[in-house]
This record gives sequence, structure tokens and C-alpha cells, in this order.
Amino acid sequence: MNTAKNIFTIIILATFFLPIAFVDAEKEIAVVIKVKGSAAIKSGDKNWESLKNGRRLHSDDLVKTGKDALVAIVFTDDKSMLKIRSNSQFQLKGERTEKGVAKKLLMMMGEVWSKITPKGAGYEMVTPSGVAAVRGTEFYSIVDALKTTIIGITGSVEIRTSAGSALVTGKKTGTMEKGKTPAVVETKGFEAWADTDDVSQSLDIEFEDENGVKKKLKIRYQE
Repeated sequence: MNTAKNIFTIIILATFFLPIAFVDAEKEIAVVIKVKGSAAIKSGDKNWESLKNGRRLHSDDLVKTGKDALVAIVFTDDKSMLKIRSNSQFQLKGERTEKGVAKKLLMMMGEVWSKITPKGAGYEMVTPSGVAAVRGTEFYSIVDALKTTIIGITGSVEIRTSAGSALVTGKKTGTMEKGKTPAVVETKGFEAWADTDDVSQSLDIEFEDENGVKKKLKIRYQE
């Protein structure tokens, strides 16, 4: 099984003070670095709109992907990354702490690859079946209304339901069903699809600061 080994760094290509790199930065928790196919976002009371590369994401934003779609996002505090496949729907939650953004992904349905850095403030994925809690971990998830499947790649994932908990490590697969004790078995016949996806090595984002001055942020990914 191949493992995605991207290390993410942000390079600022402008002469301005970092805290104003994003307008309303306190509310922004992630940025979209790739959209393939159709995807839409709903922010606050606004209607659904097309999701584009460079879109900054806030806590409580809703995202859904269409057929043959893929969306990749990076959290701005610690460069943790998610790739979400087609026919998925999720909501981002983020609370700023001294260690960064405490991240929560409310995954209603679909498939997601998560690579979470250990230096951040933590990450939880909440599904209809239970909760997956991680720190410094890479794993895949398949979610529907009845069951959540967690495929461990590196690190460990604690999976919890109302009936109990279990630990999913590398080369293990865990399942959660509502009201049942989680089960963990050896992983067999799984396609590591995130490794074959080509994410662009850099992304330019243009925006205006609070004084109306246009700035440019370049996000570059180095292997």
C-alpha cells in the first residue's frame, strides 16, 4: 500500500505582515487547493454556490461534491490536508486555541482521505455512526448513513460509538455502526486512491486587505 508523503509549507510572496494575510482571518480555518469536477459550498445564510480553487473556508461551511469530483483542502494553522471524493457531503468546524485550530469534520456521507499533522490542536471526524479522533495520522474513511469504515495508513485512530471504542493502526480497518461495538480487522484489497491524485504544487491567491490594497499569497507544496 502506497502512502502519500507530502509535507506542506506556506511561502508568503509579498511584503506584508502575516496576521493580515487573510481578511477576517480569525474565522478562516482552511483553503481549497484543488477542485476537480463539480462541487458546491454553502456559507452562512447564503445560497449554494460553485466551489473554486483558492476559496477560503470558515467554520460551519457546508460542502458537497458531485459525480466524478474531488476536492482537496489544507488547514491554515498546521497544513493538515483532506481530499474528499465524489458524492460526498460534509461540514467543517474549527475552534481556535493556543495550539492552533481544533478541527472537526462532520462527515454526512462519502469518502475522505485525511493527513493530520501531530503539532496541531487535534482533529475529529463525526459521522452518523460514531466519532474518529486522531493526532498525527493518515487514514481513509468511507461513510454512509449506516456504517463508517476507517482504513489506517500511519499512526492510530480512536473510533468510538455509544457501545464502546477501539484503536485502528496502520494496515488495520475499523468499522463503526450506531449502537454497536467497533470492530477492527486486517486491511485487505484496499485502493489507496489519494496517492494517484495529482494535486498542483502551488496555488496563487489574490485578495484585498482591510485597506483595499491587493495582495497575493502563494501556497507551495514540497515533497
